[in-house]
Amino acid sequence: MKICIFFDGQNFYRSLLRYDESLRVDYDRLALWITQKVGGDGAVFGGAYYYVGVSSGAPQQVEAFLKGLELRPGYFVKRDPRVRRTGRCPNCGSEYEYTTEKRVDTRLVADLIHYAANGAYDAAVLISGDDDFVPAVEAVNALGKQVWVATWSAEELSTDLRVRCFGQIRLSDGIAAFRVERPRLLDRERGVPLRGPRPAFGPATLSPPAEDTLDRALSELQRAEARLPHVSRGYFVMRWKSHALPPAGQERETLVQQLLAAGLIEEFEVKDPEGRQVVAIRTRAREGNVREPDGNVALPS
Repeated sequence: MKICIFFDGQNFYRSLLRYDESLRVDYDRLALWITQKVGGDGAVFGGAYYYVGVSSGAPQQVEAFLKGLELRPGYFVKRDPRVRRTGRCPNCGSEYEYTTEKRVDTRLVADLIHYAANGAYDAAVLISGDDDFVPAVEAVNALGKQVWVATWSAEELSTDLRVRCFGQIRLSDGIAAFRVERPRLLDRERGVPLRGPRPAFGPATLSPPAEDTLDRALSELQRAEARLPHVSRGYFVMRWKSHALPPAGQERETLVQQLLAAGLIEEFEVKDPEGRQVVAIRTRAREGNVREPDGNVALPS
């Protein structure tokens, strides 16, 4: 049985951060785990296709991750340019620019059906819970092939999509098989700073960001700190709304990496209202001390 995997890249990345923002994935082991989950020990991995929209000015770290993915056996990255759009703030009336994906889902759908029609796989695994893929799944079913759907949690999965797929995979069940292990943290309870900046997409070196870019990002983090008891890294990357920051997702995550590398912010661990450990970020003064939410500077604990 030959298995092919189709990643909705933005959906996969955002869902991963929502599930566990500190989790890092070994993509070779992930492909092996999914293949065996669907077809058993005798199944053959037929390829993984990763679909993503990329801005023309995307940080070097994003492209480094995608190139690293392409170097893995059986992985193919399908890039489409993100498109610039303009909007108007409903509060202040000012106009702003943002980017959005274009043609990414359409390309995934076209390939899913094309490879099924050509017999490239016996079963496809769609990593996305979006019900926009329902017509494509129905088309593949009509060609006599299986489609499985994989998400990090049941909440991420459309009911309409689930009932049309042959089977469902919860990626959280395989974390032990494909997690990238990292050194244990020394002090979780006191909010002591964690280790230095961690590469989110691979070992590539960050390119130096523009000073005004860091200043804007720092100001936004300070604004978030003034409103929240603590600022979760995943919340700031995926959910904090700001026209001064790059689009939520990989580009904003890279900016957080650059702030860490510049020593302008630091990570620490706190417990959320539900008692779970989360990685949070906070600002530091230019000389490296911690800047508290009230604006005063205090030495790190």
